[in-house]
Amino acid sequence: MKKLAAMVTGGLLLCGGAGVATADSRCEPFQGTLKLNLPTATTCNDFKAVRRAERAFEDAVFLFEVLPETTQGLCFSGVISDVMLEGRKVEASSLSAFTVNQLPSPPAMCGSDPCPPMFTAATVVTVTANRDPRNDKELGQIFLRDTGVVLPGTPIDGLPPFVTSFVVEQLIGVGGTKKFSKASVSMEIVGTEFLPSGADVKGTICR
Repeated sequence: MKKLAAMVTGGLLLCGGAGVATADSRCEPFQGTLKLNLPTATTCNDFKAVRRAERAFEDAVFLFEVLPETTQGLCFSGVISDVMLEGRKVEASSLSAFTVNQLPSPPAMCGSDPCPPMFTAATVVTVTANRDPRNDKELGQIFLRDTGVVLPGTPIDGLPPFVTSFVVEQLIGVGGTKKFSKASVSMEIVGTEFLPSGADVKGTICR
């Protein structure tokens, strides 16, 4: 089933990224562990503030625009831990919001198995140098468009199914700020994003 999810996600990966890396680009891995926070009623406001300030994702239609009375659960914040960039440890956080899902899901794509639920989203990753807390230096923000599928995880007593669900997600950079203003970025997220173990984040940043 996980292999099926990866195939479906790869086939529906959104285009329109920040551009492919050129011959003189310097590429480096971006890896870490993403742990999402449980959604709150204010998370969408945080996402809207970044979107408005940076004029990001202006072509996207978000679920919080279509369902303005039910914003909780449509946006998420998180922390990406254990990230190395340019040979040093950095800190990263994320803000995501679901976009209106216009992905087709023809049964033939999934063979004999039922197609897993699919989603699209937009994500802002903010990268900060790991220095003295009084002198944290923001290296920049990366704007990504996401496509993913959700698989049922191992049930845990007392937790709703979405917390234990297993996600396979592909992300493509569509812009950025500061050090990432001209970067070409691709990432994947695989795992249980809400549990303490988090989900694996693997990708490449070319600048």
